[in-house]
Amino acid sequence: MPYTRALVAIVLAIVVAPWSLAQSSLKLPSGDDDYRELIEQPRSGPCERCGVVTAIRQQTHEGPRQRPPAPAIAPSLVTAPIIGTGSVVEDARQVNAPLLSYVVTVRYEDGTYAFIEQHDEPTVRKGDRVRVVDGRVELRSD
Repeated sequence: MPYTRALVAIVLAIVVAPWSLAQSSLKLPSGDDDYRELIEQPRSGPCERCGVVTAIRQQTHEGPRQRPPAPAIAPSLVTAPIIGTGSVVEDARQVNAPLLSYVVTVRYEDGTYAFIEQHDEPTVRKGDRVRVVDGRVELRSD
């Protein structure tokens, strides 16, 4: 008697389980419009690239250097520097000027850190809740 009950329970579990697991309201995408609709739907749940600003620091880089002069064609030729005036000299100085950038350290919600470098001054401050979009740090609105 106990064996028949166990056998009946196993048979019912095998036969009934696939139908009880099936979802009748499941809709599979069948065309480009369905896929586009799925992509455009807002995602719920945690933001993958959201976090808190933990630090902001300035960093300077050397500007691009001018190429060294071309080798002399003949060893007997001597070159002389040409003295420029006006904006030519100023433009030459700006080419070698150091470049300033900002490195924003973000601690994501999953505990990992990211260092985002941008050339304009960030609009966020330490402790702000932010989202990283296309390599830029944006203040979260929620």
